[in-house]
This record gives sequence, structure tokens and C-alpha cells, in this order.
Amino acid sequence: MFAIKCFDVHFKVLYLIRHAVMNYDEITLEQAQKSLGLKWTRYGPDVIPSWIADMDYPVANPISDLLRSLADSGDLSYAPNMHEGQLAQLFSQRMQNRFDWMPDPAGFDGMTDLVQAIYIAVTALCEKDQQVIMQTPTYHPILSACRKMNREMVFNPLVPSDNEWQIDFDQLRECMGSKSRLFLLVNPHNPSGKAFRKDELETIANIVLENDLVVVSDEIHCDLVYSNAGPHIPFASISREVAERTVTFNSATKSHNMGGIRCAIAHYGSESLRKRFDRFPDGMRGGSNAIGNRATRIAWEQCDDWLEYTISYLEANRDYFIDYLEKNMPDLRHIPNQSTFLAWVDCQKLCLDQDPAEFFLEKAKVAAYSGAQFGLGGEGCIRMNFATSRSILSEKLDRMKRSLDEVHG
Repeated sequence: MFAIKCFDVHFKVLYLIRHAVMNYDEITLEQAQKSLGLKWTRYGPDVIPSWIADMDYPVANPISDLLRSLADSGDLSYAPNMHEGQLAQLFSQRMQNRFDWMPDPAGFDGMTDLVQAIYIAVTALCEKDQQVIMQTPTYHPILSACRKMNREMVFNPLVPSDNEWQIDFDQLRECMGSKSRLFLLVNPHNPSGKAFRKDELETIANIVLENDLVVVSDEIHCDLVYSNAGPHIPFASISREVAERTVTFNSATKSHNMGGIRCAIAHYGSESLRKRFDRFPDGMRGGSNAIGNRATRIAWEQCDDWLEYTISYLEANRDYFIDYLEKNMPDLRHIPNQSTFLAWVDCQKLCLDQDPAEFFLEKAKVAAYSGAQFGLGGEGCIRMNFATSRSILSEKLDRMKRSLDEVHG
């Protein structure tokens, strides 16, 4: 059940030899603890982090080679404009090759950071007397952006079922009113790990068109969809009419484990949407940087084999995670991920007298994100990161099980 998927063992061996990369099974807790990143330094050395969306895997060799060459040359000069650097054309071609969507390169724009882009989008596309519609639980910076920019939020909670998260379309239609303006879609969805089907996106599109909304589609996890869910479907690919009212956000940083390299992409489906963003000076919107621009191009041009290997390992980790919960912690409810490496776990059956994230941090020394940070429907849940080695994932889960065994006597 836990065999590496998407390619056979022979291919895996050839990949490891060709790229001289570490087998992810070889990553130990002691090695991971040497990381200087936020994930491993926020808590003490006795805590295993499972919160922020960083993988514990080394980046692909071509990216490492790029960073070494920049250091050796000392060339950290200003990056060229993204259009001049041909990143726009590369993005467009990649979307066509992988997802059968060919966005016009002219609609391309560079942002320093995706969270920054969300703040700008909320401000640019929704006036203060209008509403932002979103599906909860949702990526928590979206909630923060709306609160800090004083935009009213309307929630369309996803509904958990036995094997898949469902959209309550009747409730979504009821959400709509004269103040409805912006639909903020996270596709694939974070934190649930849902990969939206085409028929679901088409229904959302119809509701958007009926109510004259604009859409921001955060598609940063588009490359991390598993074999049981089929290929990612960009929202703007549904139809030309839908594309004209959609801004798509993307980045190579999540799929290629470069969270510390700031480089995000916006694609405007129409000139009118671009003009809404252009009301903000370039200095507020950021732009490309020397490392992020180059690293993104290398990731998309040379690192798809690394990506496929990583996805197959993540998929096996997901299966291990599911099996462990079912056998050892059946009171923890988890709907299997169709995408992302972030597991959403419902802990309400434990009947704890504290937030489950606080409980597992204190009792198990495992740091997960509190579901309460993800909005309506998040209370009593945690978000866990399974993008690590099998041994670290196993230790993490063993600690959680022991903490529950102690509580229940």
C-alpha cells in the first residue's frame, strides 16, 4: 500500500543516481534539526514541528547549483523585468503543457510574495462596503488580510463527508447579495487538501457569473495533486467569460520547497483587472528579485523529475498517515488528501479541555497549527505537515499516540 507510486522502483533508483540526491528515507531527526529555517527554530529542540508549510527535503540539484553559482560569482544585481526575463512565456507554456490552459503572457505580473498579493487583491478588487466570499476552513492569511483591510467576510463552509470534502452550493447561493463582490478561491484547497473537480468549478463559475463577482484563485499548490484526484484544473480555464473576471496567483516556491525565496506570479484575465491592481504603485506591489526570478525559471525548466519523485514520496506518506490514524488513533478524523502535504485532522472526538494544538505541543512535543486560525469550522481541528521522512513522520505520530494513551489511562 505504501509503495512509491507514479513510477516503478527502477525509475526511482535511476533518478537518485542521476541527480545524486538523498533518498528522503535517509533524512533523520538529527539532520532536520540542523535547519536554520523558521519551521525548526520556533520551538525548542525537543519539539517536532508539523505546522508551517515547508518540506524537510533538499531542493532540486539545479536550484542548488544556481544558488552556488550566484554566491561564487557575487552577482546579486537587480533582476530584469519578468517580461524581459521571459518568465511570463515560461509560465504560460507550463500551464498549457500541464493543465491544458494557455494564459496570455501579456496578462502576467510579478509579485514579491503571494501573501502580499492577497492583501493587494482584497483592497484592489473589493471596496470597503462590499463583501469577500470564501470557503472555510481557509488559508489563514486570507482571513488576516480581510480583517486588516476592513473587508466584510462571508463564509461558505466546506462539508466533510466520508471520503471527500463537499461544497454546499445551496448555501453558497444564499450567501450572495447586493454587497457580494469578490470570491476568494483556494484551488487546490488549503487546509483541507481537496482538489476541486471540473464540475464543481463549473458550478462555482455559474454562481460567479450570475452574481457578477470577480475571482482571485490562489493556485500555489497546483503541482501537488495526487493520482487519485486527476490533474489540477485552473479556474480561469473553465471559459473565456470566467477567465476575464479571474486573477490567478501562482508560484514555484511551494511545490519546489523554496518558501524562503520570495517570488509570486499574478495573471490577470482581462485588462480591466490589471488596471485595478495598477492603481497601486509598483513600490507597493513589489516585483521580481534576482534569486526568486532565476530560481523559478530553473524550477520550471529543469526540475520536473525532482517534483515527480517528491510527489510520489508525499503520496506514500499520506497513505502511511491515513493507515496510522485508522489503526492507532481512530478518534482523529481525517479525510484523505487529494493534494498538498498538509493534513487536516478533526480532534473533536477526543473531548479535550484545551485546543488540540496546545495539547499535542504540551503533551507530545509535536507542533501543529491550531484549526481555529483557519476560520469557521476549524475549532477542535489541527493542520499537520507530512512532508518529511518516514522516520520523522512515524516518530511524530508515535508521540501523539503516547500522549493520548496517557490521557485516557
